[in-house]
Amino acid sequence: MHDMKKNIRRVFWLYFALFLVVVVYLGNFILVESASMVNSTFNPRLNWNDFTTKRGYIFDAHGAVLAESVPIGDLYRRAYPFENEFAHSVGSIGVTKSGVEARYNFNLYNLDFEIIQRITHEFFGGVLQGDNVHTTLEQPMQRLAVSGLRGIRGGIVAMEPGTGRIIAMASSPDFSPANVSDLWGDLTADNENSPLLNRASQGLYPPGSIFKIISADAIINHMPDYEDFYVECTGTATFDGESLRCFDARAHGRVNLSDAMKYSCNIFFAGAIINIGYDKLMESAQRMRFNSTFPFDLELVNGRFNMTDSAGTGETIQTSIGQGRTLTTPLHMALITSAVANGGFVMEPYVAERITSRTGRVKWEAGSAVLDNFIDAHNADLIKEMLVDAVEGGTGSAARVAGISVAGKTGTAENPAGAAHGWFVCFAPADNPEIVLAIVTENTDGPARALEIARNMLSAYFEQ
Repeated sequence: MHDMKKNIRRVFWLYFALFLVVVVYLGNFILVESASMVNSTFNPRLNWNDFTTKRGYIFDAHGAVLAESVPIGDLYRRAYPFENEFAHSVGSIGVTKSGVEARYNFNLYNLDFEIIQRITHEFFGGVLQGDNVHTTLEQPMQRLAVSGLRGIRGGIVAMEPGTGRIIAMASSPDFSPANVSDLWGDLTADNENSPLLNRASQGLYPPGSIFKIISADAIINHMPDYEDFYVECTGTATFDGESLRCFDARAHGRVNLSDAMKYSCNIFFAGAIINIGYDKLMESAQRMRFNSTFPFDLELVNGRFNMTDSAGTGETIQTSIGQGRTLTTPLHMALITSAVANGGFVMEPYVAERITSRTGRVKWEAGSAVLDNFIDAHNADLIKEMLVDAVEGGTGSAARVAGISVAGKTGTAENPAGAAHGWFVCFAPADNPEIVLAIVTENTDGPARALEIARNMLSAYFEQ
């Protein structure tokens, strides 16, 4: 009898433990994992549309309506007051969903006090309306970004380095989000322009000379005498039989690291990286999230640093100047530029500021969070000074703004399929950064267009 009672107690505690495991699992699923599950791209309900419910509004940072549902008889149709301007960031709900429309699909359909709304709707004809999403995007800056890319392919990210708020995110070519279902066949068939691709967060490009920010970090970290390391640049050089030249084979003379960043001297960076070893460059690149991801509201692609132990001299010198097999996105480069602006640390980027009910009650609010420390604070300060010099009297001088100190770096990314892409990354004011820009323009044969866009956006931002 005693053994039977003992066995019963063992069975009881076994089932009790199993019950606790189920409770903990369900609690975690409901309280922690549910938001990501309902908005997962693998959830088939993501593509489900309820046209009888008034989907919530999407607003910009100042309350301008970016997306709304308008009645057509007893049903609702999604409308976008600014047409194509926010096509990639706000997204659409056509054949599939994208952008904010996809990421916050559950919230936009979610009925606040659902039972009351349904009773009111059933007996008094009240409207069933989902929650609203308030974004960090600012329509005036977005319009400038979109107009700057008009007629070319490219991507732009504007963000606040101290908070991670995305102020503008533009990609060109764009599309009409209100008509995406009707145009779906043409949009998906256009492989040359890929209008559905958000180039700001998903477009992978060789970084060209903006990668010298990462190379400079590696040089400062691993070359104790970098301040005394000089290279005599004659415009061309040969490293172990591998030829390299500066832009237009321009001779920069005797240059150190500061000079090389100011004038974007390829010969210096190639020589310095060979001196310290490619593995030191890889260390800096991986610390800045190449080959790994980071959290973000919208769809993104990871930057890629593809050098391996088998890399020879040719690949090493090409990678040191942002060529070779290295690829990145404007969003990724905006984070790296923010690290320089912030003294090394990077904030998590985000697009959604808060979610409110139809009556205006705040149901969720984003908070700024530190993502990582990309660069040593001392290195960040040194690189910042170099980037200021690059705009004041170097390759970025076309981005100067009267009364504002701008720190920036140009890039020309060679493209085997056509004319080179142009890059420009920057932040301002240099001593107290409020805005970071990362701009890529495809097939513009250099950064001139990117510099023009940056100057216009910075001028408008500081005139607000």
